[in-house]
Amino acid sequence: MKTRTFILLSLFLTFSIGANENSIFWELESPEGKQIYIFGSIHVDDNRVVDFSDSVNNAMQKSDLFVSETTNVSNLSALEGLGSDYNKYLSDEGFQKISELSDFHSLEKDFAIKLKPWLLGFIFSSPRAMNPFSQDNLLKVAASNYGLASKGLETVDEHYSVLDSLSPEDQFQILKNVLNLSEADKEKNYQLMIKTYLTLNLNNILNVDEEITKSIVPEKTWFSVKNELIHKRNKLFFKRILILAKKNVLFVAVGASHLAGDDGLLQQFFEAGFKKKSLIPFKK
Repeated sequence: MKTRTFILLSLFLTFSIGANENSIFWELESPEGKQIYIFGSIHVDDNRVVDFSDSVNNAMQKSDLFVSETTNVSNLSALEGLGSDYNKYLSDEGFQKISELSDFHSLEKDFAIKLKPWLLGFIFSSPRAMNPFSQDNLLKVAASNYGLASKGLETVDEHYSVLDSLSPEDQFQILKNVLNLSEADKEKNYQLMIKTYLTLNLNNILNVDEEITKSIVPEKTWFSVKNELIHKRNKLFFKRILILAKKNVLFVAVGASHLAGDDGLLQQFFEAGFKKKSLIPFKK
């Protein structure tokens, strides 16, 4: 259960990655000749985004370490948060919606109301039942089948720290905003997200990701949350990828929004002197 996890590109970035090189999958080469393969992933279970190309398989065969955003959750208590406050912030109607959505996502209601409220909100924001076959998880499974070791760029605590730092009121507001969404609204957001992702245009993917997330996060916290979720993590990811790349050929899978922007990973690699080549992510 990850949240998983998220401005226009500057003219400099548009020039640097190439106007006609839309892709969420890249081969990078350091000035010293070391390869890094980086895949902009999406946390959904959808047949349109899991038919990986031969380029993905070939890159995994050339790599020896699979790198994702975070390590696996080994203790479910890491997902728990403000359970004792649910009665304080939610109405009977809210509890009824939680019960219905818990059944839909195959969660025990008693377990659901122990979760961090913002995390439960993001789980419930999907119109698809939660399952382990999301694209990013399938990439990790494929990497394991090729014998790649796995490493997270963040610890679980780091991964959750941004939204954990919000006040209880703001965390529950995220959940309440989601509970107020109709199933039609969720489906509309989902289809827009998939459609945009399949354009392979990183600029558009980032913008749509931000607009959808902005509609859920309390307005007063949005800019600080965006800065923490995207911009600060872009810099952190870049530093930690460079450290891991010193001794390994990496296959990196992080949310596609982290590749875009004037401080996105592609731009940071470009400024560090890396050569880049766009690759085909999916079979046609």
